Amino acid sequence: MSLFLLGIDGGGSKTLALLCDAQGAELATASSGPAHLTNDLPGACATVIQLISSILQTAQLTPSQVVLVVGIAGAGDEQLKLHLRSALRPEQFARCYVTTDAKTSLYGANCGAPVVAIALGTGSVAMRLDQSQQEQQVGGWGFSIGDEGGGAAMGKAAVRAALWELDCHPDSYSKLAQYIFSVIGQNKTAMLTWLRQANANQYAALAPTVIELAASCPAALGVLRKHAADVELLIKATRADTDLPVVVLGGLAAATVPYLSGQVRGWCQSAKADSVRGAIFIARQLADSVTRCPEPTKPVLSAGKDEPAIALARQLSQLPTESRNATRLNLAGLATEALLQTLNQADQSVPQVVALAIPPLAQLVDKVVTAFAAGGRLIYLGAGTSGRLGVLDAVECPPTFSVKPEQIIGLIAGGHSAMFRAKEGAEDDAALAVADLAAINFCAKDVLVGVAASGRTPYVIAGLRYARELGALTAGISCNPATEVLSCADIAICAPVGPEVLSGSTRLKAGTAQKLMLNMISTAAMVRSGKVYQDLMVDLHASNAKLKARALNIICQATDCSLEQASDLLQQAGQSVKLAILLYHCVPTPGAISAAEVQAARQLLEQNQGHLAQAIEEIKATACPA
Repeated sequence: MSLFLLGIDGGGSKTLALLCDAQGAELATASSGPAHLTNDLPGACATVIQLISSILQTAQLTPSQVVLVVGIAGAGDEQLKLHLRSALRPEQFARCYVTTDAKTSLYGANCGAPVVAIALGTGSVAMRLDQSQQEQQVGGWGFSIGDEGGGAAMGKAAVRAALWELDCHPDSYSKLAQYIFSVIGQNKTAMLTWLRQANANQYAALAPTVIELAASCPAALGVLRKHAADVELLIKATRADTDLPVVVLGGLAAATVPYLSGQVRGWCQSAKADSVRGAIFIARQLADSVTRCPEPTKPVLSAGKDEPAIALARQLSQLPTESRNATRLNLAGLATEALLQTLNQADQSVPQVVALAIPPLAQLVDKVVTAFAAGGRLIYLGAGTSGRLGVLDAVECPPTFSVKPEQIIGLIAGGHSAMFRAKEGAEDDAALAVADLAAINFCAKDVLVGVAASGRTPYVIAGLRYARELGALTAGISCNPATEVLSCADIAICAPVGPEVLSGSTRLKAGTAQKLMLNMISTAAMVRSGKVYQDLMVDLHASNAKLKARALNIICQATDCSLEQASDLLQQAGQSVKLAILLYHCVPTPGAISAAEVQAARQLLEQNQGHLAQAIEEIKATACPA
């Protein structure tokens, strides 16, 4: 089997991916946000997993065809590195190797030949590869205790210089100080708030402007020279008494080298490759070992064993959501408050993971809106927690948006009773999914969203395949990458939350992620379908006292009328909030509204497909018809 090489370079500012063939020819690239294990372990894992899943899906490759090398900031911490490696499911790749971004930078700098590599990004780290292929790292302890010469340290020095000017020269600020105060605030309260909350990325974001100002501002030049002096110390400490060439890498390299001393500049040479290509260099070495080593013989299962269960156990053990959380192995030993804090901290990573899925979610929402306009429906299909969340989202739409109950439907394996009593065995019944869809007359006009945290639920997979056979649009939602639910859907939506605090309990982070995404799908689809005016639920169904009161408040918020006027408008509009607001714009003068005016306003709404904002704009352009 021909192997492919995948290199990942994760840092405090961005993450890069490069896919090559076995000879190193570049095939595809991709990028995403920051991935720093120390700064944000769950977010970094999610970013890397999503990036890998995306580039493999684009290239139509399976992990078994790939030698993966991940160079990532923070991997110097062995526990954090093991956590990421576990989340990656290394068994699925031909080879999987996780190391520091410093090491991949080192091997890229001189294509594996002896060199000193200095990486200057948000942080800083130096490494030396000597003649005997021994590696030595200097620095890289992280901001703010270390990382001198990095962008965050430069930004912090600039803030310190500006605050010194504020204390000592309050009547005359340098260009540097003016810029810093425009970012952190113009008064002490705002400044202290910014300083308390600022992280390495925020400090590093100041560095490019500091460099730009250095040409015309002595204060900025002083900060840049101090930065260069820190880098020079790092170079000398790493090079020691060798005669190795030096390569300065990263986003600050070009601005830094001119300010180094002549002697140190003489040691410097241009990089032959960057960090992500250094990862590819390492991957090529690993690929050679793969081709030299025969595949191990798979053990034969003994007679009498539960072979299906054993096979499924092996499959599940490779899913990130079924893996153990390396940082939470002693969950049962925690005191109550610490236990709750642990659960809460884990949940905080979920929105960041969901954010990575916004592009395919947006694609799905647009398709759902189109389907609604053509008379189609949105159908959720799931089992267990995933199925219950789909039903929950569906049943909340009629009172919120006044849609018919049949426009958004949630189907759960095991039927209505499975909402209240677990019928987990129903998820294995593929025929049941087809029967459930046929029972609601599912057709090509509809959109099916299959929801399965594991990504392997037979009930969901069968439903997706049936829907595609009918010609309907399908989307798959999973919390594990490269799963069958994703591969058999038209739109793949992955929120890789990683291992749960309670191993395998996907009602936790995975359930939260699914709830957030379903909320986003239905809400955005309703907004795009004209069910919302500004940020107001103008299509809500006022079916109880609370909702009737909310309807009156919405009318007041959308107009300048009083609660009493709102009540009159709502009554004359037949309890339609949207029509009541439109009537206010049609007939702003208080008093009785004729039946003809009500009918004209209703027709105007229909002409604008229920979009209240468009109808109001039409009124402003022309008089309301009567």
